[in-house]
Amino acid sequence: MYKRNYHPLIILLYASGMLDTKQLCELPKTTKYNWNQFKHQNYYGNEWVSSYIKQFDDIKDVFASAFLYKSLRFLVETRKGYLNMLQEFSYNKQLLKLHADNIITSIEKMKSLANVNVKTACKYYGISKDWYYHQKRKLVCGISPFQKCYRQHPNQLAVNEISAIENLVIDPANFGKTKVTLYYHALRNGLVFCSKSTFNKYASALGYIKAKRFKYPSQKGFRASRVFEWLHVDITNVNTLEDGMQKVAFVKDNFSKGILHYSSTNRKAGSEFIKNLFAETFTKFGLLNAIKPINILSDGGSENKGELLSWVQNIQAPPVVTKITAQTKDFPFSNSMSESTHSIYKTEFLNGKYSLNEKTHLKDLDCFVEYYNHRRYPTDLF
Repeated sequence: MYKRNYHPLIILLYASGMLDTKQLCELPKTTKYNWNQFKHQNYYGNEWVSSYIKQFDDIKDVFASAFLYKSLRFLVETRKGYLNMLQEFSYNKQLLKLHADNIITSIEKMKSLANVNVKTACKYYGISKDWYYHQKRKLVCGISPFQKCYRQHPNQLAVNEISAIENLVIDPANFGKTKVTLYYHALRNGLVFCSKSTFNKYASALGYIKAKRFKYPSQKGFRASRVFEWLHVDITNVNTLEDGMQKVAFVKDNFSKGILHYSSTNRKAGSEFIKNLFAETFTKFGLLNAIKPINILSDGGSENKGELLSWVQNIQAPPVVTKITAQTKDFPFSNSMSESTHSIYKTEFLNGKYSLNEKTHLKDLDCFVEYYNHRRYPTDLF
């Protein structure tokens, strides 16, 4: 035998007569006798619960009608969904201002039809009582471009100043001029006396249209159709802590975006330096026996002329090797393929640090090529 502990709500349901016959049979007679004593009106606090007891009488009527129950459940679920949107709606001040009249009208109807007080109705929309009364007292002025009453908002531009700004904005002779130009013109001629931000705000409200500047169509990026079709080269300066400046050049394949070869020197990096770099690259990959044409792309620096051009011209067939300069009539695109390699080496790989000397610098270059070609994986490595 054990004593049951009933949920407090069971007592309330019993006292309101909302338990069915089966549930009443499960309750002991002594328990029901004790609970019947709770109906006595002389108990202390009876006036506290009298309003809730009346509400329970209404709830019983709801449960008695299946249609009424379903209808109320539908309204409750609908309110839950719209309540979340209304709460987000209250944080957007622009939307509140835009729909202020509709919100005020809705609150007025809730007050008259459903007997809901202003505080409760404002909570439903997520607004304050002060905002409600401020919008209710708001007067719309047709003279002001912002429709604000001059009595409630006296810190506005005068009517003659607004007319002056409007005349400047709609004048065809001023089309294409910036708002700053129009502002200082109006200020010098005594048409307005306000700050630049205020002038810009009124000019925008009065129909100022910014002229569209002509933009040259951007050229699409260049991409090779096969390996060894386009080879990029460029020189960059790399600092070391002990041995000073080192000149580094990478040969990069456009199609695979892979680094084919590199070279570094602490002396002058002239055309002989670039020529030797390409001679080693062609030997390393057997490009002197290639059948399809090969294009070498560089900028217009002196290191990409002289001995490099002589070496290219003396290459015997089968490969047809052509030296082309970027951003010219023959090739309007930039040599960004090489420049991006320099940027990745200095910022991503070295991360702003410096090699100690020339020996560690060469080791770092080896590690970088291994990292770039086999671990970093550019977009495609065909």
